[in-house]
Amino acid sequence: QIGLAYARKLGSKVDIGVQFNYNGIRLAGYGSASAVSFEVGSIFHISDKLHTGFHINNPVGGKFGKDQQEKLPSVYTVGLGYDASEKFFFSAEVIKEEDQPVNVNAGLQYKFIPQLLARAGMSSATSSAWIGLGLSLKSFRLDVTTSYHPQLGITPGLLLIFNFRPPTPPTGGE
Repeated sequence: QIGLAYARKLGSKVDIGVQFNYNGIRLAGYGSASAVSFEVGSIFHISDKLHTGFHINNPVGGKFGKDQQEKLPSVYTVGLGYDASEKFFFSAEVIKEEDQPVNVNAGLQYKFIPQLLARAGMSSATSSAWIGLGLSLKSFRLDVTTSYHPQLGITPGLLLIFNFRPPTPPTGGE
């Protein structure tokens, strides 16, 4: 899967985003297929420390293959995040994927310094755990993650984020 996303603030209390995805699959002996999908989400800042939001992935159901027999599932998520301090963040989310039982994910994040963070979490549906490290340098953020599934083993992950409008430096006598 490869995606292109755009997000923006709508005032001080609401953030929104949309992402368009190209999904490809290739199976030896069966060939390949692709589908296009999109996702949308929003975060509501209830207070400086408490945040909630929703995410909808593939609400119209993109399909794979010549005969359009395979369908990408629709996924609906609601979540809550709490900034316990400048360094510690906790979050939980409830996910309902089409034709699957409800899943609950919980995680935490700790910032060692503003540029370096670590995170860990757990998923109830698969009893899988994950960990990750994030490094921020100017307009870029690079996250390296890995998860462990009891039957499938270890899965690595990589996330690269570029902020087109880097944060402005503090003004005043600093």
